[in-house]
Amino acid sequence: MSQNFLILIIPILSAAIAQICLKKGIAGLGNINFSVSGILSLIPKILQSGWLVGGIILFGVSFLIYLFALARFQLNIAYPIFVSAGVVLISLISYFIFKETLSWLQIGGIVFIIFGIFLLATKG
Repeated sequence: MSQNFLILIIPILSAAIAQICLKKGIAGLGNINFSVSGILSLIPKILQSGWLVGGIILFGVSFLIYLFALARFQLNIAYPIFVSAGVVLISLISYFIFKETLSWLQIGGIVFIIFGIFLLATKG
């Protein structure tokens, strides 16, 4: 595997793990009121949650390394791979960790996404 693809895999993995951390962290906070006062009261709770702070830090790491990937790849290749690989990883991880359901149609979609990533990553 070339170093260029490694520089794309790291932000994909860190963003996917960040999503998992955010989900775990927000689940631990219980019911959240979507209002100005609810959002303002959420800020101190976010800072007290290791899962949420960890997710935010991982998103920062993902962002910084993704900038290096953008310097090496065409945007029309890097971004679709970044997003679609993230969708696949998060779907699979959430199935196993959070016991979220995946229908056969969704599994088929994941297979198509993986095939699409392969096509994007292949020089033709």
